[in-house]
Amino acid sequence: MDALRYTPAGLPLMALKISHVSEQIEAGFKRKVECEIPAMAMGKPAQAVAGWKAGDSIKAEGFLARKSLHSQQLVLHLNKIELIERG
Repeated sequence: MDALRYTPAGLPLMALKISHVSEQIEAGFKRKVECEIPAMAMGKPAQAVAGWKAGDSIKAEGFLARKSLHSQQLVLHLNKIELIERG
């Protein structure tokens, strides 16, 4: 998790990575799914995340968008984030 920083407009911004691990059903078979997703939080969600630690369990909602105008890499922009359990 990066340090809390501020945009030129003064909005709090936090860049982080979210790790996901679950079991899903695909074509009738169980499949273990693991991935790491780059994410960013701005405003109140960024301030909330700033006090959390790696390994904390969260529930997050947001949208996917390109990292920048010239990049095809996706970043999850967090609109809502809730701490479920400390890691």
